[in-house]
Formats: sequence, structure tokens, C-alpha cells
Amino acid sequence: MFIMKRHGIENIRPDAADRIPQPPRRFLARIAIPLAILLATAGLLAIVGWDAVRPRTDVRATAVAIRSIEAAPSAAARENEVVVQAPGWIEADPFSVYVPALTEGVVSEILVLEGDRVEAGQAVARLVADDAEIAHRRTKALVEQRQGVLEAAVAAHRAARVEIDELVELDRRVAVMAAREAQLEADLAGYPSRITGLRTRIEELKDELARKSKLVDEGAVAAGPVERMRIRLRSIDAEIEGVEAERDAVTAKLAAARAEHAASLRNRELLVHETLELENAKAAMRVAEAELDRAVADRDAASLALDRCTVRSAVDGVVIERLTSPGSTIQFGNGQHGAHVVHLYDPAMLQVRADVPLADAAKVGVGQPAEIVVDLLPDVVFKGRVTRFVHRADISKNTVEAKVHVIDPSPLLKPDMLARVRILAPGEDDESAARRTVDRVFAPAEAIDDAGRIWVVADRRGREGVADRRAVEVGDRMFEGWIEIRSGLRAGDMVILGDVVGEGDAIRIEDAGVEADA
Repeated sequence: MFIMKRHGIENIRPDAADRIPQPPRRFLARIAIPLAILLATAGLLAIVGWDAVRPRTDVRATAVAIRSIEAAPSAAARENEVVVQAPGWIEADPFSVYVPALTEGVVSEILVLEGDRVEAGQAVARLVADDAEIAHRRTKALVEQRQGVLEAAVAAHRAARVEIDELVELDRRVAVMAAREAQLEADLAGYPSRITGLRTRIEELKDELARKSKLVDEGAVAAGPVERMRIRLRSIDAEIEGVEAERDAVTAKLAAARAEHAASLRNRELLVHETLELENAKAAMRVAEAELDRAVADRDAASLALDRCTVRSAVDGVVIERLTSPGSTIQFGNGQHGAHVVHLYDPAMLQVRADVPLADAAKVGVGQPAEIVVDLLPDVVFKGRVTRFVHRADISKNTVEAKVHVIDPSPLLKPDMLARVRILAPGEDDESAARRTVDRVFAPAEAIDDAGRIWVVADRRGREGVADRRAVEVGDRMFEGWIEIRSGLRAGDMVILGDVVGEGDAIRIEDAGVEADA
């Protein structure tokens, strides 16, 4: 079999392949279309590549400024005309309130539920207070102890003061005793000479009496003078005895004075000791007062900590949500709501957070009236008023946030409900008609040419873009070289400062000017 097949192959004619019929050749499908695709791809790559490598002109540019100005309503504006419509959400005005715990701890119980009305000072939660109660009792007992110590110190000080008062005249008494002792010593020193003189007179009288007594016996002298001499002798003896007795009395007084003087000296030494005791009593009293003050402060701190175990609301409101539960731990710094217990709002003070398109922001001013509709009450139109703008645009939504106060809101309105806001043109009798604020675009006056056109950066990617020339309508307000632009520019546009070669030129921003304060 194999030999027969081989024999058959060898017998095939060389021109057999040329005789096989071929499909018709299609030039368009096989060559033209792929070539066109390749050329289109190459062209696209060339365009993209040229945009990346083509020369760019360096220019200076600055962002336009948004400035709030006072403006009267346009004469063409009709009362109740809707100038802007914007979606939004209901929220508290000006903000909701979080009720925090003022001390860390474990939540024991929550006393309110969502939707409950809370008054200022009302307890909304309690923390486990066992430790705080023990600390309060301990500090209270310590205060009583310190009060007893202070009372004892005051009594000691009073006693020391009494002793000092009793010894204040010791110095004078010591001096008096010393003078008295010296006087007695001087008096005592005169007695020996007096006694000696009297005894000398006695001896003289005795001698004279002996001589005259013989003469009396002989009859030569009368007896009277002799007898008087005897009497005088007895008188002098008595005087000597009196002087000796007086001397003994003075000696006794001197001894007493010396003893009293010595006692006064000892008392004066005691005065120094008592003075030291008085100063020590003063110091002890001051220490006791300081310790009592510290104990009172500790007691007050413990009382405050115990009181803070009951979490109270500082304002009136309605509970939006509970932010913790029994058994949870209150810990400062543990996330945004680590210390918050409940979230409150005032249902009588509501506003709408409306996203106003940047293109329409210039039409809205603070004070303009508004109409608000919510899905919950589609047939009810609430009146409102624009109160303020958030001075930061949302680049992702190309909007700026406006706050619209809801006048006389319904109790059915709740935070985070979707709302639609229609901002109206101010009426002639509206308070905001005569004087209101609106946001206007301002650009450097030097960038506007005589034809009222201005160069801006279009198709901006980073610091690169394309020069685009726009016609603008200028207003009549200027500040610091910037002029009001009524139309032609929007918030976020970059204005080119200086000359540009031509429209559509590739440019690179080399110096971004400082944006004016809005």
C-alpha cells in the first residue's frame, strides 16, 4: 500500500499546482483598508506627538477673582422670578450640636432615644460612677480630717499667743528687779557703819558714866546728869537693836529681790522659747490651712468628676441619633465621635445646603428670597432666604454651596432630607432688594484690550494649554486694578497677562499671578 502511494506522488506533474483554481484577488480588502488604518494611526500619533513636542510660548497668567459686592436688583428682574434652581439637603441652622461626655468612662445607660426632645440641662446618659463615688467620699473625709487638724493648729496658736501676752512685760520686770536689788544692796551696805557708830557712842558713854559715877559717890557731881547718861546709854542700845533688825529686814528683802530677779531672768529665757513656739504654731496653722485648701480642691474635683458621670445637654433640641450604647467606652481622641453621646438639632432652625452651579452663582446674593420643596411634602412650598455662601467651590461638581434658611419650617422636616431650592429675584419691597450682596467675577484690567476682548487659557492641563480669545462685558466696579466682568468669564478661568502670538497657540504658564481675595 505504501509503495502504491509513493508511486502515485512521483507521477504528479510539475504544473499541477498551476492548474488549481485560485480565488479572485481583492485589492481593497487586502491592501487599501489596512494601509488606511496604518495611515490614520500614524496621523493620530503625529497629531498627539506634535501637541506634546510643538513649541509653546511662555506666558504669565492669573486666575479670575470672585468677589462679593453689594448690588441692587436689576430693573428687568421681576418679583418672584426664579433666577436659579439648585438641589440640596436639609440640615440644622447654623449647625447641629453634639452632646459630649466631659469625662472618660464606661456608658451605664442612655436616657434618650432618636426623636426625643431634650431640654438644656437634661440628663441624656450616665457613666459607671462607682470609682467616682468612692473618690468623692474619700476626699470628703479628708476635708473633715484637715479641718480638725486646722482647728487644733488654731487652738495651739491661740494658746501660744496667750502665753506670749503674759510674758510681754518680762524685760521691764527684769530691769525693775535689778534696780530694786541694787537699791537694797546699797541700803544694806550702810548698816555696818551705823551700827559701829552707835557702839562707839555706847563705849564713850560707858566710860563717861564710870568716871562720873565715882564723882557722884564722892558728891562732886550731881546724880541727875549721871542718871540721864544711863538713860541715853539704854536708848543707844535700843537704837542698835533697831538698826540691826532693820538690817536683817533689808537683808531678807534683798534675798527676795535677788530671787525674783533670777526668776524674771528665767522667765525671759522662757519668752524666747514661747516666741519660738508661737512662730511654730503660726507655721503649723498655715500648713494646716494649705492642706485644707488642697483637700477642698480635691473634693471639688472629685465632686465634679462624679457630676460629670451624668451627661447633660447644654442646649434644647431633638435627638438625631445616639452615638454610643451601654457598655461602650468613652475615650477622648478615639475618633471623631469618641466622646460624643448624642447628636441634636433644633427643628425650628433649619436650612438647606444648596449646590448652586458656578455658572449661576453670580445671580445669587445674600438676602435673596427662595422657595423650598421637599419630597416628603411635595405640595407645600416653604419660604426661605439666602444667608451665606461657603467660600470654597466644589471642583468635582462645578458648584458652590449656599445656605438657605427655612422660614417657619414644618416639624416633619428632618436633617438630610432631599430638597429643591428655587432662588428668586428680590422684589421691590424686599429688604434685600435695596441692598444685597452678589458674587461677581473680576479680572485684571490690563488684560482687556480696546475691543473688549481678553486672552484666556483654554484646554488647560496643568501648566499648559491653548490661547483662546474671548469677548467680555465689563462692569463699572474696580478694585486694586481688577475690573468687574459681567459676562464672558467664569470662576476658575485663567487670564493671560501680556501679548500672545495668535489664537490657538500652545502656551505654558510660567508665572501664576496671585488670586485676589474674594
